[in-house]
Amino acid sequence: MTTQTMKMALTAVAFSTASFGAMTTTAAASTIDYMVSDATTGNCSHGLWTNSSNSGCERYYSFQDGTTFSQDTNTGTATFTGTAINSAGSVATLDLLFSGFQDALNANQDYKAGGGAYNPATMDFYSGASGTITIDGRTFTLKPSDPLAGDTTLQIGAGANDKTGDFGGSAWLNILNPHGHQIPHWDINFDLTRKPGTPVPAPGGLALFGLALMGLWAGRRRKAALAA
Repeated sequence: MTTQTMKMALTAVAFSTASFGAMTTTAAASTIDYMVSDATTGNCSHGLWTNSSNSGCERYYSFQDGTTFSQDTNTGTATFTGTAINSAGSVATLDLLFSGFQDALNANQDYKAGGGAYNPATMDFYSGASGTITIDGRTFTLKPSDPLAGDTTLQIGAGANDKTGDFGGSAWLNILNPHGHQIPHWDINFDLTRKPGTPVPAPGGLALFGLALMGLWAGRRRKAALAA
């Protein structure tokens, strides 16, 4: 079993709604599918932020049902596909591929620390990206030579949502407009929930299961502290 499979088993088990018995007997899988939801709620609820491309709440796009994040533990890649809508009714269609899987950040990479603390034991990272975000017929492209802004990666896992510290992910995207000119970076910040019925990689025994529950408990305790 690869390190990625082990970690994704931990995080998937931690945030699954299945029973203990079901989790200990789930079949192994190479692809793990998650439902995507917004990083933030309330005013301007959103998961996609388009920076200076609009103003006010029109910069913020809310992920819609059917938006999916999928990891392939065999190829070390992940896809992010789906739609998001802003307050003006503009629809953004995301078709993104992430590559360059890493178990941990290297010395030259930055962690987005607005959410949970950096923990490579429960997080995964992708250093490469490609794809498009199309808004009302206009196609914006991830910059091929430098798709992720600064020295960042796509970070996913327990605490990786840079806005909330939830189980989810975050990435800063370098964007080219429809004319091929670079514009200020966009963000995606999102929560993840494993799709019902999706097999997860077989966990490495009850010890791994216990660690997963500890991670879930810590996240709930953090949320309670923030709400107090």
